[in-house]
Amino acid sequence: MLTERQKNMLRAIPKAENHIHIEGSIPWDLALKLAEKNHVELPVHTVDEIAKWSRKLITEKGLDGFMICDRTLNSVCLHEEDYEAAVLALAKDDHDQNIIYQELHLDYPLNEERGIPIEVVMEGYRSAQKKAKKLYGVEIVYIAGLDRTLSSERCFSFVKSLRPYLDMIAGLGMDCEENGHPCIKHLESYKEAKDMGLFLTAHAGEDGKADNIWDALLKLGVQRIDHGCQAAYHPDLIEYLKEHDILCAMCPSGNVYSGAAPSFEEHPLLALLRSGVPVSISSDDPPYTYSMTDELILDAEKMGLSEDEMIKIIRNGFEYSISGSHLLPQFDSWVKEWKKGGQNE
Repeated sequence: MLTERQKNMLRAIPKAENHIHIEGSIPWDLALKLAEKNHVELPVHTVDEIAKWSRKLITEKGLDGFMICDRTLNSVCLHEEDYEAAVLALAKDDHDQNIIYQELHLDYPLNEERGIPIEVVMEGYRSAQKKAKKLYGVEIVYIAGLDRTLSSERCFSFVKSLRPYLDMIAGLGMDCEENGHPCIKHLESYKEAKDMGLFLTAHAGEDGKADNIWDALLKLGVQRIDHGCQAAYHPDLIEYLKEHDILCAMCPSGNVYSGAAPSFEEHPLLALLRSGVPVSISSDDPPYTYSMTDELILDAEKMGLSEDEMIKIIRNGFEYSISGSHLLPQFDSWVKEWKKGGQNE
C-alpha cells in the first residue's frame, strides 16, 4: 500500500502525458452540454447513464466498445468552438493535476466521417493550444491519429491534408481497432509523414499480435510504441526496445478494462519496466478510465511499484516526449526537493 506521503507525491509531482485521445476524453458533462447546444441526440442523458452505458459496452466488446463510446460522444462536436472547448476542458484539468506537458492524439477521421471540414476541427484545436498555455500553463502537443480501420488511400489523403497545420501538429499516430488492421496497411502514410518531419508513433500490440509491433518498428519506422502490451511476452522484442531505447506509452487501466492485459498485478508494464524498457503511464481516455493522477496512484498500489520506479516512469514522460525534454530540469529540481524533505508536508 502507498503511504499518504507517496500519494501526495503523485498528486503534486510535475507530470507529462504521452498518450491521451481528445475525442475519447471529452468530459461527460461537457458532452451533454454540447449535445443540447447542437441538438445532437445521444443514447444517454446524464453522466451516470453515460458511465453505466460505457461500462457495459467496454466490458462486452473490449477495445471495440471503447471506439463505439468515442464515436458516439464525439458526435456532439460540430463547430470550431466545440473542439476548442473540449481541449480547454482537458487543459483546465491538467492544471489541477500539475500536468505541465501533454501530447494529445487528435483523430480527425472520426469527425470527417460526419462531414466536419478539417479546418473547423484544426482551428478549434489550434486556438485551444494557444489558450491552454496562456490560461493554464499547459504545453500541448498534437499527434494526428490515423483510423487504421479506414482504407490506406483515405489515410494517405488525411496525412497529405496535414501540411497546412505543421505549425501545430508534431506527430503522426495510428489507433482504433487493431485486430484485422495491421500497421503495414498504412506504410505509405508513414513515409509521407516522415518526409513532412513528423514524429512517428503507432498503437501496436494492444489487443493485436506482436507482429504489429515489429511492423511498426521495422517497416513504419516509429520512434515510439503506444501500448505495446504484447512485447512483454516476446524476449526478442524486449531486447530490441531496450537496445534502441524505444518508449512504450502505456495506459494500464484502459488495457485491463478492454482485456488487453489480464490484470493490474500481471500488467505487461511490470515485465517491460523491470527488463529495462522505457515505459510511461498515461490516462488514454480518462472519462472511461481514471485521471492521470488517479491512474498513477492506482497503478503504483496495484502493481507494487516503488517510489523510485514511479518517479522514473513519470520522468520518462518528459525524457521520451516529442518536445517536452526542456522541462526535465524543472522536474528534476522538484524531485530533488522532494527527496530532501521539502515537499513532504
